[in-house]
Formats: sequence, C-alpha cells, structure tokens
Amino acid sequence: MVAEIGSEKITLSEFQAEIKKLPPNLKQMATDKRMQKEFLDQLATSYLLYQMGVKQGIDKEPAVKNQIEDATRKIVLATLLQREIESRTKAPSEKDVEQYYQTHTDEFKQAKQVRARHILVKDEATAKEIEAKLKKGADFAALAKESSSCPSSAKGGDLGFFSRDRMVKEFADVAFKLKKGETSAPVKTKFGYHIIQVTDTKEAGSTPLAEVKTTIENKLVQEQKSKVFQEYIDSLKKKTKVVLYPEVIEK
Repeated sequence: MVAEIGSEKITLSEFQAEIKKLPPNLKQMATDKRMQKEFLDQLATSYLLYQMGVKQGIDKEPAVKNQIEDATRKIVLATLLQREIESRTKAPSEKDVEQYYQTHTDEFKQAKQVRARHILVKDEATAKEIEAKLKKGADFAALAKESSSCPSSAKGGDLGFFSRDRMVKEFADVAFKLKKGETSAPVKTKFGYHIIQVTDTKEAGSTPLAEVKTTIENKLVQEQKSKVFQEYIDSLKKKTKVVLYPEVIEK
C-alpha cells in the first residue's frame, strides 16, 4: 500500500498502473523518485476530491449520471469492438499488397514533377538585379537566403518536388519548361517576382510499390475491418430483434 485516503487505499500495483497511463513525455516519472512522490500526492488528492463529490451526491445528479452512463457505454463499445473486430483482422500478406498495387494502377499514377528553388522579391527591379548577379556566377542558395521573402529562403529557396497543379499557373508554366540546371528570368505572379532554378525532374509514371506499401496495407486492413464489422453487426441482428420507427422522428 502506498497511500490511504479515508477508507480507500492505493496499492503499489494500482499506483504503477496509473503511471503507465501517463503520456510518453511524462513516463520519466517511472524512474524519477521525486516526481513519483509528486504524482502520488496528486493521485491521492484526486481520490480525496472524488470522495467529497460522492459525499455531496454529485454522482447521483441526473446530468452527471447521464455523462457517466455515456462514458461507460463508449468504453464498453470500444472494448467490444477491440475484441470482436481486431481479433478477426489479419495483416495483409505481401501477395495481397502486390495484387492491390497491380489491379489499382490508376491510384498510383504520378504526374511529371520538378524540383526547383526560387528567389521571391516584391518588385521587378530587384528581381533583375538578382538575375544579373546570378549571371555573373553568384550562388543561388546564398542569394535566396539573403534576399528571398519566401519561407523557403531558409533552405536556399528549395521547394522540393512538386507537380504542376501545386503551383500558380505563371510559376508552373515556366518551371516545367526549364531543363535541369536552368534558371529563369524574373516571373511575375500574385506573390511578387520569382527567379526559378530547376534542380531535378521526375517524369510521369507510377509511384513505386515501396513508396505506397504502407498506404496499401492500411487501406486493406481498413477494408477488412469494415467487412468484419458489418458481418458482426448482421450476426447480432439475427439474434436480437431491432425495430426502427423513423416516422416518429419526422413528426
């Protein structure tokens, strides 16, 4: 026993169970003795307050009883589904994943992508000054960090890979015409003036299976759970009479 609060007692195993419920960032309590003592004090205080609430009959008040019943129903429901659905759900095999990938090719089509970096400034004059510096051999990334107003400036202007539909039309039209290593003249968009440099390209094709394997696995598991859930509900309805009266709602 680690604490007594009136007639209630907290055992060591109960205390340890409460610590296990803590979020990961607070699990250090499991090893820090000082924090364990603080947590024990907080736990005992919560018992004390609960006892006072019960003495005042708060748990018998209609609004509170409804909340307790609702919470109980949700906990029982979640536990039931965990036992009945999760236990009947199996992880998809490699063959299942590959078969899905081969029969759903449209889902994994990938449009052409380019990787580019840019320097964004407010006016054309500044853009032309930067263009001139680049033509004289200035480092693009350094100029982006120094002059660009886009958050990407912290990464030397790098925007990563993107498809045409991810960018405003004026920007995309220029970026997708540039070859790897080419730099554009100033491009005007609603954001200002951009100088764009393409650093890599990916031609249109299919996303490799390795990149979408986890997504497919999750989808197959979810589909399986939905099927198992419906089968379970159907089996329950065959055993228990369920009658709905929607006309009452419409009145």
